[in-house]
Amino acid sequence: MFTQEDLEALVPSKIFERGAAYYYEEDAVGHIQRKGNVFKARVRGTDTYRVSLTIRAAGSPEIHCDCPYEHGDVCKHGIALGLAVLDLMEDEPASEPLAPSKLSKAEQSVHILNGAWTRTSDKEKLGFLHQLLSQKPKQLHRFLEAFEFDEELLAALPAAPRLTAKSTPQLARRPAPRQPLTLTEQAHQLLAQQRGHDLLPLVLSVDWLQHPPASDTHALPYLLSEAARFQPEAAFDAVMERFEAFLQNKALRAYPLYNRLAACLQALAQLPSLTKQVQLFASELMQQYRQLRALRESLARAGFSPIAPEEATALPPKRRGRQPRAAG
Repeated sequence: MFTQEDLEALVPSKIFERGAAYYYEEDAVGHIQRKGNVFKARVRGTDTYRVSLTIRAAGSPEIHCDCPYEHGDVCKHGIALGLAVLDLMEDEPASEPLAPSKLSKAEQSVHILNGAWTRTSDKEKLGFLHQLLSQKPKQLHRFLEAFEFDEELLAALPAAPRLTAKSTPQLARRPAPRQPLTLTEQAHQLLAQQRGHDLLPLVLSVDWLQHPPASDTHALPYLLSEAARFQPEAAFDAVMERFEAFLQNKALRAYPLYNRLAACLQALAQLPSLTKQVQLFASELMQQYRQLRALRESLARAGFSPIAPEEATALPPKRRGRQPRAAG
């Protein structure tokens, strides 16, 4: 069975976001017909298009659409159907994976290779590849062609000296270039220097919607909650203003923004001094953007729900626009 990541790998991020909006916000996917591993539906766009999706034994699905899209094999209508199929399959009991005997010859080869590949270390793979290429001139030639090496230039190079336990090439002793600190590492550095009030300016200096590196996957919500420990009102005001501006831009309305917003509010709500204000803000968003189902679902998954109007909560008016205290 494929995953959402498999769908994302098929298209540019903008096409994926448009397909997600078709499914989550515009409810553009019609009745889905299924026959075995093939799913078909009509998806409404500029016109109504016929889309089919076939689940493969492994990896991304095969998707076809009769729309006039010419910039790739998969379009936003196909992504919308793919997301709908994922939701549909979640509601069904898990099916047994295809047995190797039911796979085609090519699929069985890939199945066997994947099984061996994941059970072999990188060092073992490279060693085997080096040995194979040194024994198979035709395969070596294909390797050189694939990576665009010039055989004559390589042949003219001096032979590499044999390495012993006492001899290490000079290159190996060169220090690796220093990598820039991640956002989280910069924040920890500020905390270690007892400069907690500089956290919020640091967080405000970065793009909140960019996809962070793997080490910073949860950096923004975590760092906002840390900054709020020192400047709770200023941090909350910054979150309200920035995300309200994002939501006003219709081009940004998609699940990455909604999930990021929900995660940040969930982190701030853990602080007792902000809990009620955050819950009220989330409630206002759910009511103001009630037509954005994906936004409401993201907030609901984060534990928020519509509450009584502000005048009935006895909360003080929200203060907007407060600037974080300048770094000393």
